[in-house]
Amino acid sequence: MHVATAEHSSARGALWALASATAYSLSSAVGKDLLDSLGPSSLLFWRFSIATVVLWTGVMIWHRFGGPNPFDVPRWTMLALGLVFGLMVLMGFLALDRLDASLYIVLIYLHPVLVVVGSAFLGTRPATLTWAALALVMIGIVLTVPELFGGVGEVDAVGVALSLGQAVVFATYMIVSSRVLPRTIDGVVTAAWIVLGAILAIAPIALVTGLVRPRGGDLVFEVAVFALIPTVVSSICFFQAMRHIVPGAVAMVLTVEVALVILWSVLFLGEELRAIKIAGAIVVVGGVLLAQWVNIREARLAAVPLIT
Repeated sequence: MHVATAEHSSARGALWALASATAYSLSSAVGKDLLDSLGPSSLLFWRFSIATVVLWTGVMIWHRFGGPNPFDVPRWTMLALGLVFGLMVLMGFLALDRLDASLYIVLIYLHPVLVVVGSAFLGTRPATLTWAALALVMIGIVLTVPELFGGVGEVDAVGVALSLGQAVVFATYMIVSSRVLPRTIDGVVTAAWIVLGAILAIAPIALVTGLVRPRGGDLVFEVAVFALIPTVVSSICFFQAMRHIVPGAVAMVLTVEVALVILWSVLFLGEELRAIKIAGAIVVVGGVLLAQWVNIREARLAAVPLIT
């Protein structure tokens, strides 16, 4: 009984993480020109503003009809995590503004390594096969961006520093949030507090640097989609995943985003699909599947002593 429950919880967590990666990956197809049109701080201001209104409207209506009380949580802790999240995302957009996308993807997706290593230092000992899965994932990510092998031109040192900084902050954010947030809090409630904290961090920056309003129906639609799918949906799924599986497993499942971005680029943007990118995507997915198999196996073994 306990074994089945542990395995089911692990599988459900992986599905939530996969849904989060899928939702976030769509941002590359629906918001490709948003950064150039609005700039980093304005884009994030509208993104988090819309997401905050949608999520808080949703949780308050849900609470009125019997859902969880969104105020019966460690509010200041969640707001602090939201502030960090907002600044972390801003770091990523500033980095992307300075670097080729191929280099940025490889640098930011160092975070699964950092999560697994950081968790190990804090006492969560990864299984041996977890390291093998992690190696597969990293190899696959490099293969999906073959542009690196031909050089990326002059590399902006500030962009590299921002990317690496974002990877470190994201890894720390995942580890800390998994330790300070009770798993009983629903992912929708957590997402509502996190985006509220994010907009509190971004709003002053956007107002000081000059807030740019989206103009034109197409741009407004793209901003709305960017706020709803890669933000609201992705955040809810991410925090639901964190309730069920360890941060290292979540981080590795999220790397499926790299393979999905390739798919959306071909389907929606008409980009060429190269054999090496297909191979890289297959290796990434293989590494993620191995990581999830290891996670389920570890959950099953941990539950065995509980059988009576």
